[in-house]
Amino acid sequence: MSLGGLLCVALTIPVWATSQAPASGPHWPLRSVIRVWVDPQNLPPQGTQLVDRAMQRWTAAAGGAFSLQQSLTRPQGGIRVYFNGAGGNYGETRTNIDPTSGLINDADVAIAAAAPIATDDMTRQIIVYLTALHEIGHALGMRHTANFEDIMYSFREPDDGERYFGNYRRLLRSVNDVGTATATGLSAYDIGALRALYAPK
Repeated sequence: MSLGGLLCVALTIPVWATSQAPASGPHWPLRSVIRVWVDPQNLPPQGTQLVDRAMQRWTAAAGGAFSLQQSLTRPQGGIRVYFNGAGGNYGETRTNIDPTSGLINDADVAIAAAAPIATDDMTRQIIVYLTALHEIGHALGMRHTANFEDIMYSFREPDDGERYFGNYRRLLRSVNDVGTATATGLSAYDIGALRALYAPK
């Protein structure tokens, strides 16, 4: 926890903490167009495209509550995505909350540029996509859950990562299916929690 913001360390092996996502808490203003910039340094193969697919999945799930749009320039506000070591984790997110409104106005997402487990190309893309999906979820105000099916699930056991990514891989016919509408990675609970968080109060 940091002053004025939330630091999430997620997707670590053994840890991706344990509470259900609430229907209230910090989030972006309703109907926001949230710009997302991807740092071009240290990009893994297909990194920008996989982040873009994660953005599309959350935008579709929001049902009009907000829209994530890719930005070619680094925004002052919005979400900034960096590929780096992520502190030894799969990913980390820091959100900044306006002290007056209590709303999110800024977020930094770090994603590991290299998977911390031995992988082939498809699994690498799965890990980048699901990590981006998970961390952007935090940047939107989503919290961890204890439900293994959720993208916001918090890894707790040493083999959670391999099992989680393996379950997702079984949904795919080819690497081209990663992050598509037929393999979103979002559970019904993820979508319901997001819509509850962004429901007009």
